[in-house]
Amino acid sequence: MSGLPAPRSAATSADSRLFNVFTAAFRSEWTKLTTVRSTMWALGIAAVSTIGFGVLLTAIAVHQWDHRTLAEVSGFDPLLYSYAGLNVGQLCIGVLGVLVMTSEYATGVIKLTFGATPQRRILLGAKVLTFSAITAVVSCISCVSVFFICQAILASKHAGVSIADPGVLRAVMGGAVHMVLIGAIAVGIGALIRHTAGAVAILFGVLLIIPGLVQLLPQPWNNDITLYLPSSAGAAMSAVVRFPNLLSPLEGLLVLGAYAVATLALASMLLVRRDA
Repeated sequence: MSGLPAPRSAATSADSRLFNVFTAAFRSEWTKLTTVRSTMWALGIAAVSTIGFGVLLTAIAVHQWDHRTLAEVSGFDPLLYSYAGLNVGQLCIGVLGVLVMTSEYATGVIKLTFGATPQRRILLGAKVLTFSAITAVVSCISCVSVFFICQAILASKHAGVSIADPGVLRAVMGGAVHMVLIGAIAVGIGALIRHTAGAVAILFGVLLIIPGLVQLLPQPWNNDITLYLPSSAGAAMSAVVRFPNLLSPLEGLLVLGAYAVATLALASMLLVRRDA
């Protein structure tokens, strides 16, 4: 009977070692991301793009407001133009997410990284968590900033909304989560492809080219497929008005989250099977 607690103690010790490995990997990845100047530039461009394009398109919408029909005014989504810049910002975040993995393969540093952290799944988790944390901060700042700026612009036409209105705070945070999930997908694609050009081409294809090609399909296939594409799922998360060509915010979150989980699961499986 005296020997029974030993297995539990051994399991606890193993869990503690894995936690220590993850903590060390997280600190290492944090240092890599935050000490590289290009990372800050990319995040800055993502924030400026998100805010700049949103403000520009909202200003154009206000300028053309008097030419809108009554139906267009009644169905106006006050966040539709505000978060139009997310389409550009997500590309910047996506490219940076790809580089989180592929830059180390390009320079050969990945061998040292795997040597320091041979538990490759833990390493991938640390990279995703680190990049997601940084992306979340930048995305929240960008989405909150563009919201208040654009609503101030729309106030001249009494078309703006308050952050306290139903569904608005959810939409603002949905835009930030959209960016975080795109970043996680990009890290997974980088781990799968391991080459920057190829991974970026696939990312751009998924976010930009495939949605255009799907629209060439006959109805209702084009609309049905478009609903479940990553770009459309992300757009649904930051919408206040429910459009026919978008899922509900919760459905959009589940679809985009499923893409992220599937991409990272496949990346995790191949990461342990392939050589550096």
